[in-house]
Amino acid sequence: MKYDTLIVEPFFGMMATVMSFIPTLFISLGILVVGTVLAHVVQKIITHVLQSIEFDTVSHKIGLSKALYNGGIKKSPSAIVGCLTYWVLMVTFLIMSIKSFGLGTASELIDKILAYIPHVITGVVVLIIGMLLAKFVATLVYVTAKNTDMPLPATLARITKLAIVIYVSIIYLKEIGFVSLFAGTHYTIFIAGIVFSLALAFGLAGRDIAAHYLHVFDKKPHK
Repeated sequence: MKYDTLIVEPFFGMMATVMSFIPTLFISLGILVVGTVLAHVVQKIITHVLQSIEFDTVSHKIGLSKALYNGGIKKSPSAIVGCLTYWVLMVTFLIMSIKSFGLGTASELIDKILAYIPHVITGVVVLIIGMLLAKFVATLVYVTAKNTDMPLPATLARITKLAIVIYVSIIYLKEIGFVSLFAGTHYTIFIAGIVFSLALAFGLAGRDIAAHYLHVFDKKPHK
């Protein structure tokens, strides 16, 4: 009796658990295999369709290809879209495969990751738009300062661009979850540090230029 209780019953219980798990394992592996094949097929179809409608040519004309190349991406825009589609499908099938095991903790973690992804995408979009806006506003400030004979138009443009970039970067960090860095005392210390650094840099690097303009202004005849 003790022999059955200590060895036989646990052994058959373990075998029953393993046998009940095998179908789930095959289903999970089947989802991954089918998903991989389907993702490759969809990638090739999308890349071929985009190439047939001359998506790469349009991207080159609007400057998208150059921007990607400057960012270190050597693939064509159509290939990039196809690659992104492939990985989106692969992640989707991987999630389906993991959830087929019925692991509650893993499913909760995956749901949290999926809920976090939109925040990252939103932050990246805000960052891109902010960088483009910073470049546009800096150019506008430079043209205005140059045509109105303001001193140091290039420096004013750089300061304007830097201010917008810092503001947009703060929004980006907030969007991806670093809210605590920009609340209360942390935010005050952070901004004060940036302002102090800029003031110190301008004071040390621009004192000769400021002295020159003050000297020229002092020599002008006063009416």
